[in-house]
Amino acid sequence: MKKQWWHDALRIIQYNLQIQDTGRMVPGEIAAKACEAGANAVVLNAGGIYAWYDSRIPFHHINEYLPEGGLLEELIRSCHEKGIRVIGRFDFSKTDDVVYLQHPEWFVKDREGKPVCYGSGRMGNWSLLMSTCINGGYRNEAFAAKVMEEALTNLDIDGIFFNAPHMEKCFCENCRRKYRKLYGKELPARTEEWEPDWQTRCLRDNMTILYHTVKRRKEEIPIILYYGTYREDGTGLPENLDLRYETADMVCTEAQDILSAGKKDLPFSWKPSLNMKLGQCIPDVPRPFGIIHSCPGMDWRHTGLPAAEYEFWLSQIPASNGQLWHSLTGFDAVIADKRLLETMKKVTHKAACSDHLMQGARSAAEVLLLWNAQASELGFVEGLMSCHIPFDIMDIWHLNPERLKAYKAVILPDGFPVNEDSVGMLRAYVEAGGGLYAEKTDAGITESFSNLLGIRQEVCTGHDISAAYGVLEPESAGLDTNLTRTGYIPIKGELLYTVPQEGTAIRMTLVPPFAPPDGVGAPPERAGIPVKHTDIPLLLENRIGEGRVLTGFFELSRLMRQIGLEDQKQLFGNCISYLQGREKSFNAEKLPEGIFVYPYRTDNKFLIHLVNGIGSRPLCNTVVCHQLEVEVSAGIWRKGRISRVYSALEGTHVSWKEKDGRIRIQLESLRVWDIIVVEPEGKL
Repeated sequence: MKKQWWHDALRIIQYNLQIQDTGRMVPGEIAAKACEAGANAVVLNAGGIYAWYDSRIPFHHINEYLPEGGLLEELIRSCHEKGIRVIGRFDFSKTDDVVYLQHPEWFVKDREGKPVCYGSGRMGNWSLLMSTCINGGYRNEAFAAKVMEEALTNLDIDGIFFNAPHMEKCFCENCRRKYRKLYGKELPARTEEWEPDWQTRCLRDNMTILYHTVKRRKEEIPIILYYGTYREDGTGLPENLDLRYETADMVCTEAQDILSAGKKDLPFSWKPSLNMKLGQCIPDVPRPFGIIHSCPGMDWRHTGLPAAEYEFWLSQIPASNGQLWHSLTGFDAVIADKRLLETMKKVTHKAACSDHLMQGARSAAEVLLLWNAQASELGFVEGLMSCHIPFDIMDIWHLNPERLKAYKAVILPDGFPVNEDSVGMLRAYVEAGGGLYAEKTDAGITESFSNLLGIRQEVCTGHDISAAYGVLEPESAGLDTNLTRTGYIPIKGELLYTVPQEGTAIRMTLVPPFAPPDGVGAPPERAGIPVKHTDIPLLLENRIGEGRVLTGFFELSRLMRQIGLEDQKQLFGNCISYLQGREKSFNAEKLPEGIFVYPYRTDNKFLIHLVNGIGSRPLCNTVVCHQLEVEVSAGIWRKGRISRVYSALEGTHVSWKEKDGRIRIQLESLRVWDIIVVEPEGKL
């Protein structure tokens, strides 16, 4: 395939233009500011809810503030003169109430058959916006396809981004008819009873029409679509990116840092990082875009995130090998909070430097997390990020035995679907020398799976255990690092009571609850532990071939995510290090918690991204860290010695020395985001 402009690294600014600001838009100034900020592409409003050009398509609401002479056309020309590509933003998810009066069959209906109105309480002289049905004519051939043909004819845009393309819950006749045809039954009134692929299928059908409409007109135009990631409650299914790429050339996702919801509902601090890792589950496609909104919530979209929080959030996107996409409300001249513009510009220019260094980069992670978008996976992400263990992700759609071989340790979360094929794949991986960490707390277990874990198939579940502990057995050398002075490791939640098979080693056992929940606090005279040791296993080791399986029969993932005591994370980190063995290519365990680490290798460099998120969130100040140490195995070099080690982004002093086959690197200070570049004399 011929290389296209969008195959190069992109740094995008999305200007969410307000119609009432139309008169203040000076195309040359907007383009100049985008260039000054370090962007090489912009996203501009084009069509859908509002047409930003002189559209001739019936029912296409033209921005009533548009001047004569073609504002959008001039914006595109000005950007092109600066070498900036222009991606048109189209949103067909809603339109005016007057359209509904003429074509009610195009719109979403609730269970009672009533249309769904969006923002009906908005004050001022606005039309009502009605939600359009993904299976109706408006989003398909009757309107949206015609708009795309017109826009591609009249506008010199370089790419297309479909905003809000997903299906809303709808009970209109179009949906009922389609559901009946596909599944041979009526559309259920309860959405939880819908067929699992119903909404995904409707989205794919709609996007197929628009995708082919665009490609017939201009095949070289790339289309960008959202991809799903996860729900923070750990429910739902992972999105199959293969389906997304059937109707898209590039994919993007948002990591909103919604502070307006309150401190108790802060998003995970590593949300941007995880989003980017999930977008890289399949090879040989462009790197995903990470969309970062500048505001602390859409209800406060006209102000910016705290500068320290914003910089930390933005920096995770390129550090995770994603492509940076800023989302702003308005443009420089009308944005009141100038601080966000300064932060955006700072990170974008650092991202340009990173893009140059990262050409041809591939992950240097030696740990793989199997992914099914459940709560247990989120707990393991917390543990991996906190323990500075670099990792990649393999989702249920892309299980690959050859790819498994590239990792020293694989994490199998509780609830991940296991069948004969996947168990066989994992067993072959372990037999060849791999290390598997499994979590299992429910009783559903097959014979082949029980043999992999090294337990008898007859198990039973313990529910809501509290006031209990785990104790490492004396023979658990390698699992007790920094835990030798710890008597008890706090345990609670679900347990799985198991009986080990012969040859399976018990590494940690249960200390049963010392009291019921209502008696743990008082009286202290009765807080003695009645049974201080049992043979009930919490952690087992099963050796198979050249490798080993460690299985935790308690909810360590949930404990790390919801509680996160030091000893719980230390135990997890010890387990993964134990499975990796002594010859880890990279070690960052001496970094303080709150710093995220991402190592990569190219043909001639080893790159270590560090992102500093230390402090109470939302971050109001940057806590500069000093004398940070990481280690790289001297064995990563094919030949020769180190040529140099340096700080690529923040320019701080770096020292290093080689000892016992390890290269110890010390970074004098870290503000927010830096890249330590290690260059050997030979190739990696």
